Amino acid sequence: MVKKSQSKWKFLIRLAGTILSIVLLIYLFYSVGLDEFLASLKNLSIGRIVLVIVLIFVSRLATFGRWHVLLQIESIKVNWKDSLRLTFAGLFAANFLPTTIGGDVVRLAGAMRLGIGGSLAAASLMVDRLIGMAGMALVAPLGLVPVLTNLGELTGNTFHSTILSGGFFFNNKIVLKIKAMIQKIFSSFSFWIHHPRYLILALFFTFIHMLCLFLIIEVLVVGMNEMMPFWKIAGLWSLTYFITLIPVSINGLGLQELSFINLFTVFGGISDPTGLSIALIIRVLMMIGSIPGAFFVSSILSGETYTNISQENPLTLE
Repeated sequence: MVKKSQSKWKFLIRLAGTILSIVLLIYLFYSVGLDEFLASLKNLSIGRIVLVIVLIFVSRLATFGRWHVLLQIESIKVNWKDSLRLTFAGLFAANFLPTTIGGDVVRLAGAMRLGIGGSLAAASLMVDRLIGMAGMALVAPLGLVPVLTNLGELTGNTFHSTILSGGFFFNNKIVLKIKAMIQKIFSSFSFWIHHPRYLILALFFTFIHMLCLFLIIEVLVVGMNEMMPFWKIAGLWSLTYFITLIPVSINGLGLQELSFINLFTVFGGISDPTGLSIALIIRVLMMIGSIPGAFFVSSILSGETYTNISQENPLTLE
């Protein structure tokens, strides 16, 4: 009963955070003005729109590659078609079913039906996320430089300073959770640490994924007749990524957009209409990039069993 009550409260907190973020996003939309917002969008050519769509699918394929190599343990190989459809099913669930089913839950269920041991399947998902975080952490200092340099200028913009300074603090419970998370991280890496080539390959795919996202933002910024150094785009997006990980919103809905707008307008120097336009375009692109998963998620949730894995030595992790 205690766990159910805690889960309920966590969900309610995320729901409230999502609603609040969306309300603030709507407020910003109206403060920017519909005309300026549409003017920013009209600056984008068809060629740039096609290019960013291509880049988002390359990014999605890179996330597939990252998880797929983590599942290639020694002589037992998971069929690439299975890991591909599980990856897209997870992306679809995360983008279109955020209130009921998490993307990792879908991937975990599908992986177990492939014959992968539950412990290893869960650990692979944890390591997959951690490698993604590690890649972003490597470029995060590039975002901290403009933030720390210009932090004092926030006082001139009450809306942005309110959003950036509100609501997040550390206490003993958070410290304990961080310690528990670190222990879980080391536990998850314990198996792959003896197979470093898989970790290196997974990190390589992470860099491809990151490069695609950074290029998408650069293409959109330039297309809207503004400029921002590529290194600053990489750094500020990494900070956006880490802020979005804070569990106060369902799938980062609203929180990602607000973080992007504030960081890229205040510290990146682009205008509010451009920041708002790009933030919304990125959300739409992520949804478009996950649409292929719609063809697979129903079969996974219905309990369909797959057999494209060696049954002689089923994967387990004791």
